[in-house]
Amino acid sequence: MSDKTAILFQLGPANDHRNWLDYLQYGFDEGDVAELVQLAGDEALNNAASDSDAAWVPLHAWRALGQLRSPEAVAPLIALFEYLRGDDWALGELGRVVGMAGEAAIDPLAAYINDRERDEFARAMAFDGLEEVVKSRPDCRDRVLGVFKTYMSSPDTSKKSLNGLMMATLLDLKAVELVDDMRRLFEMDCVDITAVGDMEDVEIEFGLRSERATPPPDFRQLYGLSPELPADSDDLYAVVDYYLDRYGNDDSVLNCTELDGYFAAIACAPQLLRPSRWLPALWGSEDLSPAWESMDEANEFISIAMSMYNNVIDDLNQDNFQPLFLESDVKGRTYTIVDEWCHGFLRGVLLWGGLNKDDESVLEQSLIPIRLFATKKGFEELQSMHDDAVELEQAKIEPAVLTLYRHFRSWPGQAPSTFVREIPKVGRNDPCPCGSGKKFKRCCLH
Repeated sequence: MSDKTAILFQLGPANDHRNWLDYLQYGFDEGDVAELVQLAGDEALNNAASDSDAAWVPLHAWRALGQLRSPEAVAPLIALFEYLRGDDWALGELGRVVGMAGEAAIDPLAAYINDRERDEFARAMAFDGLEEVVKSRPDCRDRVLGVFKTYMSSPDTSKKSLNGLMMATLLDLKAVELVDDMRRLFEMDCVDITAVGDMEDVEIEFGLRSERATPPPDFRQLYGLSPELPADSDDLYAVVDYYLDRYGNDDSVLNCTELDGYFAAIACAPQLLRPSRWLPALWGSEDLSPAWESMDEANEFISIAMSMYNNVIDDLNQDNFQPLFLESDVKGRTYTIVDEWCHGFLRGVLLWGGLNKDDESVLEQSLIPIRLFATKKGFEELQSMHDDAVELEQAKIEPAVLTLYRHFRSWPGQAPSTFVREIPKVGRNDPCPCGSGKKFKRCCLH
């Protein structure tokens, strides 16, 4: 082992998928490619205890190879796709590493995609590689899209998840040139619509239509979930509270009432906020997303939470919205507690992004009664108010939310609809929207 590669054993846990170390500062060059490839696929290292520095050596090795952009590393790294397909870090990065080699990676990746003997999710890693080629070498775009077009002329119709993930890649690449080829696959019913929605969603994403002509697919029906919370919803809220308490942290949503406010803000947003944005934010960040003890727990949480989310949207659509406030009985008087709900709403608004001047004015006006119960300045003001005055201010929250929702809903094609499984916008590295903690490609729901 060279002194340079020995350094990889001292680096320990890696940064996230987007912030890599500069490995070239350690002097790595083409002469180190063979040893780095060996470390990337080393069985003992890949099976080392997760809390050991050795477990991170393969990741550091393949990141170094990516930064070297070596054509010599392409074939041996592609050969690792199937072996490492169960590793979330490799699943999110290895294809990208191969694509960093540029034009030399196109033909090998194309061959892998079309090899029907390969594992479905290993083949999907090759999509990441081709996307990375286009990012690093825009002059190769036409050639890369030609690979996708060739595949779609004779698709593997038995692999719906693979085809759905391909659609996600094409949307990331804004490959509107291939819309007719994509439409053909949807017509063949060989695309998992939980990856990107249906063809109408694709057309909206490409800017080819402004709104749907038909009702969107319903997440609850796709996975056999109840379309509404059952009568014993209080018990289900207790289940959600249990999971938020068990898997939560100082930065995550606290309880059901805060989650209800969070969902209300997401529903009011001027654009559809995709779960790959709001689900990690529910827990505080992607790095804080739960490592579920079992898939039964993940499925139970997502089933109830998604029903809550859809019901908020349905109630807003039907002008039947009622915030999930808490109540407390003190000395014979029932007090409404809105603080946590308001915190949740403000948390959701933080995901919106920039607004134009007119929309910002509507938002600020609507947030006045909400900020009163969720900011330090508001708390100071409340301390000087009589209980009856506080209740009057609380009563302004519901109409303020409805006003905000109706304002943005008046935009053609902008009304949030019942949840449709979305495109993971930032590559393939976001957690699966189902909440399993797994990466999108190998989620339990596939």
